[in-house]
Amino acid sequence: MTYLLLLIFLLSLPNLAQAQQLIMEGKTTVKYESRQYKHPNIANMDFVERTIRLTGTAPLSARTSLFLRLGHQSYSGDAADSAKTAIDQYGLRWKNARTTVTIGSQETYIGASGAMFDNSLNVGEGMLQGIDIRDKRGHNAYHLSSGRLDSALFDDNQSRNFFGMEWARYSGSIRLLFSYLRIPNLPTQADDFSGFSISSPMGKAEWLTELIHSSAPTENQAFLLGMKYYPTKQQTIKLIIGKLLDNSVPKGKSSLGGYDNGIRGFQLSTIHALTPSNRLAVKYSHVKTITGNMPIRKMEIEYTQLF
Repeated sequence: MTYLLLLIFLLSLPNLAQAQQLIMEGKTTVKYESRQYKHPNIANMDFVERTIRLTGTAPLSARTSLFLRLGHQSYSGDAADSAKTAIDQYGLRWKNARTTVTIGSQETYIGASGAMFDNSLNVGEGMLQGIDIRDKRGHNAYHLSSGRLDSALFDDNQSRNFFGMEWARYSGSIRLLFSYLRIPNLPTQADDFSGFSISSPMGKAEWLTELIHSSAPTENQAFLLGMKYYPTKQQTIKLIIGKLLDNSVPKGKSSLGGYDNGIRGFQLSTIHALTPSNRLAVKYSHVKTITGNMPIRKMEIEYTQLF
């Protein structure tokens, strides 16, 4: 189905562009990252990562559109990853005031902080081939996502089924979120993951607490405590403190979420909007492995430009 949508999009591009219906937008980032491992058998890493995301959207009607994204990512320095260039997202999107349905190759996000699953930073590979439905009705919001995960996410190069769902309940400024994720045949002892989180604004800050439990018999729990602070409209400061046991969140070639398995510690980041179309972010991670107690320090400096 997704390949058919991709073919339709490509065949439609000349006519759509001529009719001035094709909407193009993009994002480019340059990130410097330094990783220090306090272990004699693991070398430290310093590298620069360059990323370009170019997205085309072709409206078919007032509610329906085709989309396609070209992603490119390359490195210099000590990075182990190879360069990637590919059309990594494409499909059909239907949207009204309350519901959004996306069918095709896409990114998705499960859990309040992305610890259960988050492939939004992937470029050139690592997408979900399937359907994503988001709906909001009154004080309730629903999210359902299902399909196949890209084989590039796993050491055995095998794609896997994916099923995730979320229900959020809003009570004033407080949000309660219940999450569930199933990915069969993972290289850990767990296939099922469930999470609960509560978040609430307080003045210029926003607080988040998230608990995750997996079906593994041991090392199956995680917690995250976070705070976002907005000193000005242009600046955001974020602190996440957490402990994620080895089997508490899904694992592929690395973590399938926003945080690695088997670590405890904190991550501090600040984001400053230089203009409406560009920003500078600095992130520092201070963690230890739960098994072995090995310190890991990571510093990231990233510049993003929208166009």
